[in-house]
Amino acid sequence: MKNAFLLFVLLWFSSGVNAHGFDYSVIVLTEKENNTWNLHLTSSLDAFRKEVKIHFANNPYTTPEEFNEQLLKHIGSTLQIKVKGKGISLGDGKVTLGHETSIAFEQIQIPNTAKAVQLINGAVKDIYRHTTKLFVHRLGKDKKSYILNKANDFTAEI
Repeated sequence: MKNAFLLFVLLWFSSGVNAHGFDYSVIVLTEKENNTWNLHLTSSLDAFRKEVKIHFANNPYTTPEEFNEQLLKHIGSTLQIKVKGKGISLGDGKVTLGHETSIAFEQIQIPNTAKAVQLINGAVKDIYRHTTKLFVHRLGKDKKSYILNKANDFTAEI
């Protein structure tokens, strides 16, 4: 009886787990030395496939390399970092494919005089009920987190 109850409890709580769900992503923005930042975006491969399929319907990929190129192009045009309304270049990105797929941009130059930075994650706007968790790690400062979703137009003021 005890084992049956334990099994029931485990199954009940595991039903709410969303590991690798296509409606969830994570962005980590980390400050490095010399005013450089790294940005890592992680989501399920299915979420990124859906975005690429929507935005490159006229030119579907046939190889993983083409998928990576299209994904980087999509992310580069929809994920934005702005200071005083002016876009900051993300530079070259690197895709790591897997069930949980990640995209990394390193050496992003954000001026140290910037009082506020705006991050817009338009890369996943087309996915119904999508939510992004944004973590910001600044040197010598407390870590901060933000929720990006349709209600705030996937935008955070940092």
